[in-house]
Amino acid sequence: MNSGMVKTFCQDKWDAIQTEYREADDKKIILSNFGDLSEDGVDSILMMIENKMESHGEPRMLIKRIFTVVVESLQNVRIHASRTDSAKDTSFIVIAKESGDYKVMVANLADNDIVEGIKAKLIKVTALNQKALKKVYMNSLAMGKLSAKGGAGLGILTIALKSDNNLKFNFEKINEELTFFNMDIRVSAN
Repeated sequence: MNSGMVKTFCQDKWDAIQTEYREADDKKIILSNFGDLSEDGVDSILMMIENKMESHGEPRMLIKRIFTVVVESLQNVRIHASRTDSAKDTSFIVIAKESGDYKVMVANLADNDIVEGIKAKLIKVTALNQKALKKVYMNSLAMGKLSAKGGAGLGILTIALKSDNNLKFNFEKINEELTFFNMDIRVSAN
């Protein structure tokens, strides 16, 4: 798949989410962004989320949980997104309200050589119950070692804690260099 086709592939995934939510009665997109997830773009996304949730009268604790999930999700995109030319501006985030809960959907292209490591970490984290998750989180916090990519492994753990481990992920290899990685995180409004 050439770089134009790669971007179209990602755009089609994002478009499918837009269509699904537009056609559903119990789903509503709060914020959606395709492409620019630079530092400035992320700052404006975070400000918009907070403002929209406050204007809808959401409780402060819920806003903080969503905000934390979004920050950690975008940090993971920043750290793990491919730096190849064909992957430029192909990441996206969608924040939606669905059946009373909030859903954060993020996606990016990852280099194939790091996919197995990410997948293994996600499988390990999603298999944990809340008590075990808190223990692993506290141990990781105490150890504080940084990976080669600059992360301490706390992002996924934080997302899992804030969402009561209600996250789903998928990897779809699209060519010899890149894999489309998406994660859906549900955060209970209760």
